[in-house]
Amino acid sequence: MLNQRIALIAAMGENRVIGIQNRLPWNLPADWENFRRVTAGAPFLMGRHSFETEDALWSDYRNVVISRSPQLQLPAHTQQAFSVEEGLHLLGDEPLVFILGGASIFEQTQHLGNYMYLTIVHGIFEGDAFFPELVWSEWELVHSKRHEADQRHAYAFSLNEYQRR
Repeated sequence: MLNQRIALIAAMGENRVIGIQNRLPWNLPADWENFRRVTAGAPFLMGRHSFETEDALWSDYRNVVISRSPQLQLPAHTQQAFSVEEGLHLLGDEPLVFILGGASIFEQTQHLGNYMYLTIVHGIFEGDAFFPELVWSEWELVHSKRHEADQRHAYAFSLNEYQRR
């Protein structure tokens, strides 16, 4: 686990909104394509709400869902953990783990992440779930690609990658 990359991956508005009523407040196909490309073949760790959302993203390889619910129904390639620590222990043999959120899971894991894929959606959005406040001096931007609004995307956005200093 010493050389393990723990990567937070999220999309947020400029006001840190990541969701409203357990859904994304935007539809950005190129962001989804980027998500699938960077996470291919890697395990995901997520909270129950993220797991149960209509547009949930699951790894075909391996998923760990954090939940205290004893009746959680899980598909193939999915395990339950009762805490973030237990979930990370289950994935301790993996060289790369993606943390998908939601807000509570990001809050609990932001200090553990050593890499971050953060899409910044250029707009202010209403929401009830927020990405945690980060200490930006702890992060170095290593890659950024801006996409302008177009016929497929109502909002401009930037695909940013950060490495912990």
